[in-house]
Amino acid sequence: MKRTLVTLALGVAVSSLQAQTSFPPPPPPILSGPYIGASVGYAQAKNGCLGFLSGGGRSCDDSGLAWGLLGGYQLNRYFGAEVAYRDLGKVRAKSATSDEFSHAAVWDLTAMGMVPIEERFSAYGKFGAYLATLDASEPDIADHTNSGLTYGAGLQWDFRAGWGLRAQWQRYRNVGGGGQTYGSNHYDVLGLALLYRLR
Repeated sequence: MKRTLVTLALGVAVSSLQAQTSFPPPPPPILSGPYIGASVGYAQAKNGCLGFLSGGGRSCDDSGLAWGLLGGYQLNRYFGAEVAYRDLGKVRAKSATSDEFSHAAVWDLTAMGMVPIEERFSAYGKFGAYLATLDASEPDIADHTNSGLTYGAGLQWDFRAGWGLRAQWQRYRNVGGGGQTYGSNHYDVLGLALLYRLR
């Protein structure tokens, strides 16, 4: 009986070792180097319809789809830098006789600080500057550009080698710059981003 138990125990131990050899745990993610990505989410102009969109008893739709592309370089697990293009969508004013909108898109450059939570999860914050371009549905209204500050925060999950997923929030302050035509709006963006590391 003892010999049978010893034989069985040895068999289980050998099988366990073979399973560990055949199915090793996945390697830890490489959290440095260049990366690219794409984002999608929801944008809201916090101050609503301003400038040529204000007044006239019109209803205001100040939110919609936002999407973007990004690229960056992570120096190590704690610091990085990123450049991104983001389409902030349209702010639209409607009435029974009119339908006008302004459209905003931005380029931004931000510094990033990462706080590891565990091996594959991190929280992050970002701070930098943007360059915005606004255009209007009315052909006689000229396009407008302005720059300002942007900042944000989020969570990042490096779910497999080379790939990561973010849940993120970002604010763009004073888009429009305060002129009479477009006003000055703060845009908030909530969304997801998929990242791919280039090495």
